[in-house]
Amino acid sequence: MKTGRPELTPTAIMAGKLLAQRLFGQSSDLMDYNNVPTTVFTPLEYGCVGLSEEEAVARHGQEHIEVYHAYYKPLEFTVAERDASQCYIKMVCLKEPPQLVLGLHFLGPNAGEVTQGFALGIKCGASYAQVMRTVGIHPTCSEEVVKLRISKRSG
Repeated sequence: MKTGRPELTPTAIMAGKLLAQRLFGQSSDLMDYNNVPTTVFTPLEYGCVGLSEEEAVARHGQEHIEVYHAYYKPLEFTVAERDASQCYIKMVCLKEPPQLVLGLHFLGPNAGEVTQGFALGIKCGASYAQVMRTVGIHPTCSEEVVKLRISKRSG
């Protein structure tokens, strides 16, 4: 039965722990199924957290969404001369400043690690402005996220 909740082992483990804490009176916290990060571990990893572009548009309207995106070349692809044409990042934000980040989509090496790191920021209500003021660790794939400057709207 499809519930709209992510069917992921770590999600089930956390929900189970929270249930046990509620049953034994240690907490009243419920599982938050919003902004659960996930990764598809294929040869070129894909990680995401938050809303897709389509979900954001459906929820907020096209005129209220700004999508920043970029293709990038990971350092480890340079020496091996691997094709980096599919390494891609997309950050979905509200258009109105401070541009709350609604979703992050990352296609490339270490996508799981990158997505996990940004999941906390999105869960805490990070804005595009805050992400742009974050110093990237060089040379990593995750630094590409803090360099996103081109939006689909700007061309």
